[in-house]
Amino acid sequence: MSLGKRIHAVMFPALLAATAGWAQAAQHKVTLIVENPTPEARLEEVLEVSLAQILARLGPVAPAHLAVQNVAGHQRLPVQLDNQEPGVPPDRLLILVSLEPRQTIRLAISEEDPSPPAKPLVFGRVVPERKDDFAWENDKVAHRVYGPALQATGEITSGIDVWSKRVPDTVINHWYAKDAEGQRTHNPVLSYHKDTGQGLDSYDVGPTRGCGGTGLWNGRQLFVSKNYVSAELLASGPIRLRFRLRYAPWPVGGVEGSEEKIVTLDAGSHLNRIESTITLSGASKAQWAAGLAMHQNAHLTATADGGILSVWEPLSDPSAGMDGTAIVLPPRQRAATAKAAGNALVLLPVTPGVSIVYYAGAAWSKADMPDETAWNSYLQAFRERLEHPLTTRWE
Repeated sequence: MSLGKRIHAVMFPALLAATAGWAQAAQHKVTLIVENPTPEARLEEVLEVSLAQILARLGPVAPAHLAVQNVAGHQRLPVQLDNQEPGVPPDRLLILVSLEPRQTIRLAISEEDPSPPAKPLVFGRVVPERKDDFAWENDKVAHRVYGPALQATGEITSGIDVWSKRVPDTVINHWYAKDAEGQRTHNPVLSYHKDTGQGLDSYDVGPTRGCGGTGLWNGRQLFVSKNYVSAELLASGPIRLRFRLRYAPWPVGGVEGSEEKIVTLDAGSHLNRIESTITLSGASKAQWAAGLAMHQNAHLTATADGGILSVWEPLSDPSAGMDGTAIVLPPRQRAATAKAAGNALVLLPVTPGVSIVYYAGAAWSKADMPDETAWNSYLQAFRERLEHPLTTRWE
């Protein structure tokens, strides 16, 4: 056999094998094109992609092994499998993306061996060691609501509390542990009411609605529930947190109302998506209300359609700076507004058993929101993003 024939005999099978391997690899990678249709940067935004669409293109792959890479920078992006309800298979892949104004990016989705878990950017849990608080956070904000053990002491509120933080790390466990140690050793410096570099709790929720708590309004009086009675974690990250709160019935002008809230907090966002479902035991003309506490020297801003309600005010510790809270309604949703019991309220008709979706959250002048103008600009841009979501198409 000639030298040329011998080379051909060796090279051709190898080339076939390489081509087959390339084809097999190509079958296990698809490209999604993502476009930002707005003139604003979309930084740290969670993109939802149908898992069924991915699997239809990739073939029979393990959803838990899906990986996503930004093609331009070869950067692996944080992902999470998700479903609205626990106990059923996931139906979407969440991807944390960032896009410049009007930018288009290409994402390669493939099956890969599992990599080490991504750094969690969200966290939440019941805190039984602190009287059943339910506390949650992402890389921007932290909140808590109060539970049955605290109610048993006589401290009753269904308002949403705010913790001001300036670090992207999760702080809830550390702050609770530090505070407990401070109480044990009688060292006030360890209290989470003191800022030692990460932030502090200096927001006084009291009996108010705090940062987006709800109630029912009859035109004269605000009727509110007591502390939550049960909390259930539905999704735990690394880029989306979701949980359910249930509230026991409370009197509403001759009938009883009860509520279930599903709260979703994504990485990178100052605002929680809250789905509130009210049940009434009889006929009532009361309106659904969500409120923001207005403390001393608070400044309130409301859009003409009631779609954005914003408060900018000093925190209770004068050295802690200013805090912003807000309620944002979905685009083109109109609402009435009112003031009652130390709150600014957004009012909507209530249909028993039908959910109302709204967004509520906070920001801090010592973190990434230097002043009220920046806060209100953020809220306007947030509502614009809701109206003009990122667009996707398959390459």
